[in-house]
Amino acid sequence: MRVVIIGAGQVGRSIARELQRDHDVVVIERSAQRLALLQQYDVLAIQGNGASLKVLQEAEVDKADLVIASTDVDEVNIVACAGSKHLGAAFTIARVHDPEYIETWERGRLGVDFMVCSELLTSEKIAQLIGVPAAHEIHTFVEGRVLMVELLIEEGSPLAGRPLRALAPELPPGARIVSLIRGRQVIIPGGEDVIRPGDHLVGVGTPEAIDRLSRRASGRPLPQSVVILGGGRIGYRLALTLERRGLRPKVVEADPERSRWLAEQLPRSQVFQNDATDLDFLERERLGECDVGVSVMDKDEKNLLSALLLKSLGVKRVIAGVADPDYIEIFERVGVDVAVSARTIIAEEILRFTKSRIAGMSILEGDRAEVLELTVSERSPLVGVPLKEAAFPQGAIVGAVVRGKDVIIPDGAVSLRPGDRVIVFAKKEAVADVEKLL
Repeated sequence: MRVVIIGAGQVGRSIARELQRDHDVVVIERSAQRLALLQQYDVLAIQGNGASLKVLQEAEVDKADLVIASTDVDEVNIVACAGSKHLGAAFTIARVHDPEYIETWERGRLGVDFMVCSELLTSEKIAQLIGVPAAHEIHTFVEGRVLMVELLIEEGSPLAGRPLRALAPELPPGARIVSLIRGRQVIIPGGEDVIRPGDHLVGVGTPEAIDRLSRRASGRPLPQSVVILGGGRIGYRLALTLERRGLRPKVVEADPERSRWLAEQLPRSQVFQNDATDLDFLERERLGECDVGVSVMDKDEKNLLSALLLKSLGVKRVIAGVADPDYIEIFERVGVDVAVSARTIIAEEILRFTKSRIAGMSILEGDRAEVLELTVSERSPLVGVPLKEAAFPQGAIVGAVVRGKDVIIPDGAVSLRPGDRVIVFAKKEAVADVEKLL
């Protein structure tokens, strides 16, 4: 497949790195400095404006199976997609920040086949994390009928110190443990493996079963009070989502005009006009008593400082937005419970469009593992073979099978059928073999 990527920022480079092995990749970028970072990849780099028809012609977008516009400027991405479509590109994807462009696109295509919004996806991801206690990562598959969750096992967790064989009878029906992530190690667990404090447990199952598994792993009830630091697009959308769930979030925004607007738009929220890094204010308003704190301001430094302030005041769980994905590990190492990168989320969403048989894909632990949603082909050698007898790749495990209306958590006796939608957890080195088999 020929893929043209417009923009070599962190999102564009992530996509190029992932696709270079199996596809013919062309990257258009105005900045010579960013182009230099592509030298380590097997891609054709073209310097120029991706919204220019001349540059698009030079990149031969008329031969492209897919054009991905992922610059930091919404309007450039939309124009680049429209120009590519005009020149004959087969399929175009535009990344945007402003959700209003989604509404415009839905009414008239604008020359864009698919549009992904960083702010919408990020606010939805944070809302999911808030709703599942102890969740470090959460992803949805099969139109929300199956969830994958990565749970941090803390000291004192009811699951800690127990082998999986002893734990299996107590797992909620409809859930399965598919991996233990221990430091840099990704483990496909066996019955004798013991869950340790500090492990990240990866579970797959129905939403109801994952909810019960999460509560059991953390010992915590669902959060009732949430404070959001930053009333920008992500903070606003998150507050709106939480209001619809019946919560009354507290929103802190420094800009007076934006604060007034938020107060008008969020009738169930309590909006404060104040600097979110003002310790006296945080203490005075007793924001440290909230169950969850979310910091989604416009700069990573502010998000880190305010998140740590909330943690020091007693907030049980703190989630911070991170513009630079390289900061995720740093944030979590110094005390932030979960760091969320909009750029990582948007890159995953775009990448799944490059794999025609993969309906969903999530990248875990710095690209060391993936969770895939695939449809079983009638030519698959696994059809009709019990999973315990199947030659399934080492480093991979089937977490769930969706067959019609049924979600099946498979044991060794289950065999696959053509048309089944299968959720597979796989180490990076096993992904290609899993795709070929299914």
